[in-house]
Amino acid sequence: MTQMTQSSQPTRYDAIVVGGGVNGLTCAALLGKAGVRTVLIEQRDEIGGCAAESEIAPGFRVPTLAHATGPVRRDVVEHLQLYLHGLTFLDTAIEVSSLSPDGRALILWNDAQRTAAGLAGWSAKDAAAWPAFHQSLGRLGALLGSLFQSAPPSIDAPHARDVFSLMHTLSAFRGLPKADRWRLLRWGPMAVADLVGESVENELLRATLAADGIFGAMLGPWSAGSGLQLLLAAANRSLAWPGGQVVAGGPAAFARSLRRAAERHGVEIRTGTAVERIEVKDDRAVGVTLANNEHIEGRAVVSGVDPKRTFLSLCEADHLPPEFSWRIKNYRSRGTLAKVNFALSGLPAFTGATREMLAGRVRLAPDLDYLERAFDHAKYGRHSSQPWIEFTIPSIHDPALAPAGAHVVSAYAQFAPYQLRDGHWDAEREVFGDVVTAALELHAPGFSSMVVARQVLTPLDLERGWGLTGGQICHGELALDQFFAMRPLLGCGDHCTPIRGLFLCSSGSHPGTGLTGGSGANAAAVVARELA
Repeated sequence: MTQMTQSSQPTRYDAIVVGGGVNGLTCAALLGKAGVRTVLIEQRDEIGGCAAESEIAPGFRVPTLAHATGPVRRDVVEHLQLYLHGLTFLDTAIEVSSLSPDGRALILWNDAQRTAAGLAGWSAKDAAAWPAFHQSLGRLGALLGSLFQSAPPSIDAPHARDVFSLMHTLSAFRGLPKADRWRLLRWGPMAVADLVGESVENELLRATLAADGIFGAMLGPWSAGSGLQLLLAAANRSLAWPGGQVVAGGPAAFARSLRRAAERHGVEIRTGTAVERIEVKDDRAVGVTLANNEHIEGRAVVSGVDPKRTFLSLCEADHLPPEFSWRIKNYRSRGTLAKVNFALSGLPAFTGATREMLAGRVRLAPDLDYLERAFDHAKYGRHSSQPWIEFTIPSIHDPALAPAGAHVVSAYAQFAPYQLRDGHWDAEREVFGDVVTAALELHAPGFSSMVVARQVLTPLDLERGWGLTGGQICHGELALDQFFAMRPLLGCGDHCTPIRGLFLCSSGSHPGTGLTGGSGANAAAVVARELA
């Protein structure tokens, strides 16, 4: 735990960043680089938030929540020179793969032509269609990615730079092939099942792609608007550091490099210290009060925690307009994702999977109907009896995560709704863990007998342990009405809030997709400009 004493440092700063997740760290580091005197305050004993790792049994360390970055944004790496602070990437050829119940594996390679060649064994039609579909998705991702690199325009007081930025984006839109322009307008509001259904025919391929549209969301593949997240995933890929899909050491290594960069630029980092309240005077944020009653003053407070927690827990209600308070209460933040981590005595043998596949992300869902049935349970307040699963075995790349010959498995499992209709997660936690274990056993006979230890984290645990309201891993659902200038709400999509001097930098603000550092980078530019 890092704790600076009041005697060694003054308690007044230019900026106070609340929360030491990836976006909070990115924001603090960039503010420090800009010459803004900054302190970052994290309630947990270690930084990283959703990117942190933990020991679940002696000698076994796992990526506690997120097991993959967003991927990491190129501009964040460049501006902070993270390669000088320990950040390295693995040269991986596979983007994601899926296992079929019949023991075969479908692989999406980073190379579109290689993917097409592999798809020939599943569908000649899909093999022929894949390169064009992949290229179209890439072009749309690049266009959306251009919107990710700065704050959305202010609705109340648009600046000339906002107009210029939108004109540039409009010009890029007009430069797309006509078919792509129509796809962009159609695909975002579409159900992702319809989107992939009109693009490819193989059910396993459809389910593999559709999973990006429903990840972490209270949506099934046939839910309207689920196509958006598939496009946002493409946008993130367009902004990635070249070859930066997989960070050596996992998301925690990304967080550690951000911490080193922040400290290099003079940022003070306090861990094991919770912010109790954001102090407001004359409608302006003037500092924070900690749980130990220490008061820290600042010209700006930047919240890296989710919007609901920021406004409903850290701010007193009388400092917010009543209409705003009502709208933030209705900001959708329903968690559906559970995380199950395993310590294993050896490397499990997944039928059809190569060691190279297991070191990356592997998905278990044979078709779209399987995904929809999993979602059906959540709609009625039950956890899925046959959940969608994405797992990885990070100890293949990093043997230091487990004792010699042993391994760790990190698995996302969906759907696990925050609010159970019958029962409580404290009673259902291990029941759902058994469901996930059984699902993995189907594809890797003997898996259960190799389990040395298991950690099951439900949406309730995400709220309790990481302060994620509703257990929503993205700090709020990603949807057309909670995206761009409307993330989290119309009127504060530009990282500003109704309280002057209070800003948002978490993934509950634009662009809000994955562990990329994007929201923190965009917010830092806004805050630095306001403080100049």
